Amino acid sequence: MDAAIAEGIMIKEKLSNRALRLAASMLTRHGFHVSEERYSAAYLKRYAFEINTFVDIGVYKGSPVFYEVFKDKKLVLIDPQPDTMEKAADSVRGLDFDYIQSGAGATRGVATLSLEGPSSSLMKRVDWKRQPGKTVEIEVATLDELLAKKDYAGPFGIKVDTEGFDLDVLKGAEQTLRETHFVFTEASLRRRFEGGYRFSELIAYMAEQGFEVADVIPHRAHNRLVDVLFVRSGSPALEPNAVPVRAIA
Repeated sequence: MDAAIAEGIMIKEKLSNRALRLAASMLTRHGFHVSEERYSAAYLKRYAFEINTFVDIGVYKGSPVFYEVFKDKKLVLIDPQPDTMEKAADSVRGLDFDYIQSGAGATRGVATLSLEGPSSSLMKRVDWKRQPGKTVEIEVATLDELLAKKDYAGPFGIKVDTEGFDLDVLKGAEQTLRETHFVFTEASLRRRFEGGYRFSELIAYMAEQGFEVADVIPHRAHNRLVDVLFVRSGSPALEPNAVPVRAIA
């Protein structure tokens, strides 16, 4: 590269970093915290999870962040909504994936799903004033049953986003969890659903299955829920400086 061009790029980067530092300083003075976006492929890749199959439970339009991280792995998408693949088609184009149209839960059965787009749930909400819209009856099976049908290869990575049904999903995955390296799940902090689990119950259940919390990613708009990354209790990801968060240089 020409020396003048290289110097120009360096100057541009310095000016950009200076502008970022000034913006971060101003936001901090107004009570805001500025840090790296942790729900990103760039950040999650630093965990260097070695898996064979990534399981996405609660798909809606897909999970492109995780599909980018595991684009060379087998993807298994699980969602009961009939138009899931219509919505998620772009995010999985060119990838090796299977789609299973089913709900996932602690036991096999039939349940009522409230159709609310990305907020569709098998639970009755208490954090909304409006009444749910359309509902449909769906079949529910355990994750262990669903994955056993095609004998998918572990180790697994699992993402769960089921609007309050997350603990039920994981309770139906005890066998799968034995071959799982990480679970990334949405988790309610507040009482968002009628009869919903307590956050402490989720932590306790995962500890019983041999998992510990490695990361907690807050929601941008409110504090009713967070995303939690669980890893095996002996994982190197639990070391103090295993996965650093980038700061503004």
